[in-house]
Amino acid sequence: MRVEYISHSCFVLETSAVRITFDPWIVGSAYAGQWQLYPKPKDISKVQIADVVLISHGHEDHLHNASLKLIQKKAKIFFPFQWRDGIVGYLKYLGFNSITEAISFKTYHFKNIKITYLGYSLESVIVVECDGKVIVNINDALNSNHETAVNFLLQKIKSKWNKIDILLSGWSGAGYFPNKVHYKGKEDLEVAKIREQYFADNFCKFTKYLHPSVAIPFAPGFVLLNDSNRWINEIKFPRHVLQQYYHENFEAESNIKFPILYPGDYLENDQIHLVSEYHNLNGDAGLYFNVETEFKLEIEEANTVTMFTDRQTQDLMYELQSRINKNMELYPEEVLNDARFSILFSDIEQDAFFNVWLAEGSFQLIRGSLPHKDDRLLIKTKAALLANSLEKPWGGDLLTIGYGIDVTVFEESTLEKNLDIVCVRLISRYPSFKDDVIKHAGRLIKYYVSNPTLTNLWISQKIRLRPYVNKYPFNERDHWITFNKCDLCKVCNIPEVNFEKLQIEADRKGKF
Repeated sequence: MRVEYISHSCFVLETSAVRITFDPWIVGSAYAGQWQLYPKPKDISKVQIADVVLISHGHEDHLHNASLKLIQKKAKIFFPFQWRDGIVGYLKYLGFNSITEAISFKTYHFKNIKITYLGYSLESVIVVECDGKVIVNINDALNSNHETAVNFLLQKIKSKWNKIDILLSGWSGAGYFPNKVHYKGKEDLEVAKIREQYFADNFCKFTKYLHPSVAIPFAPGFVLLNDSNRWINEIKFPRHVLQQYYHENFEAESNIKFPILYPGDYLENDQIHLVSEYHNLNGDAGLYFNVETEFKLEIEEANTVTMFTDRQTQDLMYELQSRINKNMELYPEEVLNDARFSILFSDIEQDAFFNVWLAEGSFQLIRGSLPHKDDRLLIKTKAALLANSLEKPWGGDLLTIGYGIDVTVFEESTLEKNLDIVCVRLISRYPSFKDDVIKHAGRLIKYYVSNPTLTNLWISQKIRLRPYVNKYPFNERDHWITFNKCDLCKVCNIPEVNFEKLQIEADRKGKF
């Protein structure tokens, strides 16, 4: 058996009888060009001729249109069964005909391999058994999900696959929170570093519980090129100190191997082969010294502003007001009354603010040269990006996952009530859960019957936490904005570390 790292979250697993690829993003960009694939793959030919394609979830960096077009159409596609419909039609449109919507906890057989999906909400863990080995790919399904769901899935994995040979796991955060949320006294850089350590610490917790022979942290395999976002590329927790961090904070004595893979590196017959030329760049930090030359034209394009015309601006106001008033159904009236905010557009020359507030049962938008004096927060973005997002069923991802917004919060009560989420959600386009229930009631029942424990948890959150989304007792969002470094480490139960010292140590280890 051979496992090769290709790029971002994409691996190729080969046996004597079958070639499997996970989550292929192998070319191009994602989220309207805001994410650029990096480090770039060195050889995508094995992905292109894969017999089986395993897709963990529907985010664009895992379900990537341009990459899927390059894969042979006789490949068998697996995608987690969800209450929403449409994935089969989309994949058939791309030319694939053998498509399985995998039911959670059901094992599927293909030649000499077994495939099991374990899903929660719209994400999933994938387990592959072949040649006497067990490979568990938790990708980014457990990074920041509800603690109860994470523990349940870990227990299910451990009870069914007590001996795990290879654990694959996403390593970092992705999205605007908390890096792009600003508040008086918040040190964005320090908070971002702690957030990355939080994800690294979670990886170590998963590893200790599942105890694989080999644990591989992968991603983020992308860079941000907009000048306001470039700093985010360089705050990742250094993977080259992972083994040391694990031994110091989780298990002093452990035989688990933690290989740091770059495109082209592979594992074969229990041996790790670090052959990628990226190792010559002195670790993860060294990668980013090459971004200026690798993406010279893309950087110029990302930072070129084309101003919106008055006609385009008027069209955007109409579309946005319609979207906000449609999204009103997501929240009760007392929450909506609190949702007073303005949007500032960097590509509108005059009267660049849209002031938004609720009046007489509907949201009003007024264009002006200043924000509203009673605003809870200010959202900054590009009019072109927001207009683009309103045209797509999942367009909200361009704003949130794509780092397309900055949110400046004025009052701590806004954070306590999670009104930053509410205001961003109001301007975002996503499929309506209520509409989906009506259209696809049978699929929802099937989803519930096949996965009742996690579905009950998910539904209870939707109902109980509806007024202030994502307000979990164990992990309040507002502490990422209002707490200092020391307090963040305490509340997240992670050790306080010296990041500068860590980076020096990582640079040293990256040379070997």
